[in-house]
Amino acid sequence: MSTMQDEFLSAEDLDLRHLSDEELIAYWNLWLEQAQGTNDADEFEYAHGVFMHDPTAARKLKEVSEAQAR
Repeated sequence: MSTMQDEFLSAEDLDLRHLSDEELIAYWNLWLEQAQGTNDADEFEYAHGVFMHDPTAARKLKEVSEAQAR
């Protein structure tokens, strides 16, 4: 009996050692662009520590809104 595993990438996707330097850089840049695309949506969120959101986020959002209104 095999155990279930959460796998999001195939074995081929994880086989980085057989990629050329150009392919590795292309995948890295693609991942980086995708990761940077969520910066605005999760600006005040983090999963490290005991908080799910930055405790000062409400104040920061208010300051940003006021600055944009000027």
